[in-house]
Amino acid sequence: MKSFKFLSLFLALGLMIASCGSDPDPITINSIEAVGTSFEDGSEVKQNLNGATSATDVALNSTITATFDKAPTNASASNIKITGAEGDVPSTVTSSGTTVTIKPNADLMRGTLYTLSMNGLVAEDEGELPSSSRTFTTEGRAPVVVPLEESMAAYWSFDNTVDDATGQMVTSKTVAVSYGTDRFGQGNSTASFDGDETIIEIADADQLLDGQDFTLSFWVKTNSDGHVDAGGNPAGHFVMGLAAFKGFQFEIPSSYTSCKLAAGYELADGSIVFEDTWFPGDGNDAENGGWQGWDYVADLTGTGGVEGLIQDKWAHIICVYNAAERQGRMYINGELMKSWDFDLWPEADGKRTAVGVGYGGVAPSELNELAFGFIHSSGGELWDVEPWGSYELPTSNHFKGDLDDVRIFKAPYSAADAKALYDAEKN
Repeated sequence: MKSFKFLSLFLALGLMIASCGSDPDPITINSIEAVGTSFEDGSEVKQNLNGATSATDVALNSTITATFDKAPTNASASNIKITGAEGDVPSTVTSSGTTVTIKPNADLMRGTLYTLSMNGLVAEDEGELPSSSRTFTTEGRAPVVVPLEESMAAYWSFDNTVDDATGQMVTSKTVAVSYGTDRFGQGNSTASFDGDETIIEIADADQLLDGQDFTLSFWVKTNSDGHVDAGGNPAGHFVMGLAAFKGFQFEIPSSYTSCKLAAGYELADGSIVFEDTWFPGDGNDAENGGWQGWDYVADLTGTGGVEGLIQDKWAHIICVYNAAERQGRMYINGELMKSWDFDLWPEADGKRTAVGVGYGGVAPSELNELAFGFIHSSGGELWDVEPWGSYELPTSNHFKGDLDDVRIFKAPYSAADAKALYDAEKN
């Protein structure tokens, strides 16, 4: 009998010792779900981030909810992180019982791979979550690698916003702006202009011309349907303008048979003169009927002309001024279309002393605001008496169509740069 009691006591003590020495079960993940709204149409998007493969098409404004088999007591932004190519994403992390919610403080970037990592989570029973991570990719196209990005002075993606992505320029006014479908079929991804009153104004834009070199890059798609002047005839498009040619402006005529950038250039004596980078697509340079200094004009007469490139279809246009070479160039869809050289002007012409781009606007006629959708800002008075020149007239040459990915650089793009950016942004 005594032997049985001692045996029972021994077994009970062994069980107690074994129980005291065992580790608590680790925390396990039951589910991870990202819920947000699509930037294209506002529909709800739910994605499982705890699947066997990396999730894709995660909404940019997603809230991520992770559930566990037991409640972690120390969940915070220090041990639960979302990380992308640019580092950790500032996020707010909250917990309630077995549920932890991770909310990025701002929308995630489009088409970007992110990693959700969880480290050092501990439950009340001291059970731990083994270090865990899940990857996912957001919806949309990824940002492109931009040549000379370090010299980019402004960038308007128009991805459901009119703000300059670099943070250097301030949008001061918008009228009747909507967001359209881009060249990839993505909604809410362009700025759409109604050809009547739509305008986006950027304050203090004369600073975009305070360097010597200049590159303007943008995607444009005109809409000729119903775009008419006061007489009912087809109207032209003032796509954008900083005090018209007193700063710079880009224009497409009603015939679509040409396009041009007009801009101001500073001479050695400090004065500002103006010159067009006009592309008629007829192949006529200075040697065979073109204007002085034109050293190259692409001949598109056998392939549909300029209108075949730009009318009512997406076109990528880059305009460049290289101050060291005193040369202006225009590229369309990655190909050189026009080149001119101030050094080829007559010897007595002051433009042979050009030192760079310049701003020559004078208030109130020419204000220093960059306007998308018209040749100058809505408060400008230049050409107000002309039937095609007043912002107040819906039948003036307001731009009708879409703009996308407008970039301005204080550096000159080379032919290789132009081709590289086009190739990157067209795919």
